[in-house]
Amino acid sequence: MVAAALRPLARLAAGAAGLLVALYGLAPHVPHAVQRGPSLEDVAWIAAGIGGLVVLAIAVHGALRGRTWRAWLVAVPVALLTLQFVVLPAVLAGLVVNADDAASPPAASLRLPDAHDVTVRARDGVRLAGWYVPGRRDAGVVVLHGSHGTRADALEHVRMLAGAGFAVLAIDARGHGQSGGDANALGWAGADDVAGAVAAMRAMGIRDVAALGLSMGAEEALRAAASGVPLRAVVADGAGGSTTADQRLVSSGAEVGVTWAAMRATELLSGDDEPAPLRDVAAHIRAPVLLVASGARHEHDYAEAYRERIGARAAVWDVPDAGHTEALREHPAAYGMRVEAFLERALRR
Repeated sequence: MVAAALRPLARLAAGAAGLLVALYGLAPHVPHAVQRGPSLEDVAWIAAGIGGLVVLAIAVHGALRGRTWRAWLVAVPVALLTLQFVVLPAVLAGLVVNADDAASPPAASLRLPDAHDVTVRARDGVRLAGWYVPGRRDAGVVVLHGSHGTRADALEHVRMLAGAGFAVLAIDARGHGQSGGDANALGWAGADDVAGAVAAMRAMGIRDVAALGLSMGAEEALRAAASGVPLRAVVADGAGGSTTADQRLVSSGAEVGVTWAAMRATELLSGDDEPAPLRDVAAHIRAPVLLVASGARHEHDYAEAYRERIGARAAVWDVPDAGHTEALREHPAAYGMRVEAFLERALRR
């Protein structure tokens, strides 16, 4: 009698354990195996994850076998809620903590005068791979690519800035491309990367340093400026929301719930703490900021929210006919003129 009463609890426990093992085994390790090649750890965890799915299937089958339609009526919404608030956030977090290790072309192939490959150190010591292009001005710009990308994805921005005479340092974010460290495609530790890049440029004799960031890189640049990294100006192209509170600027309801769960899963898988939201720290930015907003969903809303918090030092340039971070490609002349004029005013060089 007691055993029969405990059987549903045992199945519930087995199903929950199977689900957790499946998520922890598959969510981070399948993307890692696909993007960087399978390691022995990946193989072991993927096998464990498949085993977890088998245990979950057995537990669900045992729980529903012979049950009435009322049990199924309860099971379906429970399954849907589990998919939305457990499985989906775990998958999103798995993607966040993995990035390709694609190699960028050597600087010598860029056809930019005196461009060369460099290695710099982030503020916390992580090794960052990059390109350095000397300039004819006594001012420089750190270029920061978007999530799951490399500095090669910002090559046209590097060319544009170098053509305007600025010294340019383009880096691979930690865990991306050829840089060391662990990937976090939300850029939570990006301020350390920016601080290291700025210090490297100053060590090269570049006194006044700005940053141009794309998507994740835009948020990294803004967060770095807010935390006191000595940036003289920031061009934030395609900044969005990489924290729960920032997502609330444009979202509500179930979408925020999924985001919250994904952030918690990201903390678990990455070991990083979710940083303070930009909406709370943007007011600390003292440098001039140019926020470039494409026609992508919510991008204008984020730009306006950050502009409002930064104050008179910030301006928004809307490019509604461009895709995310595609304003330079769609309007190369206008983009170059606007960004160069902004940097000249801010850097006085």
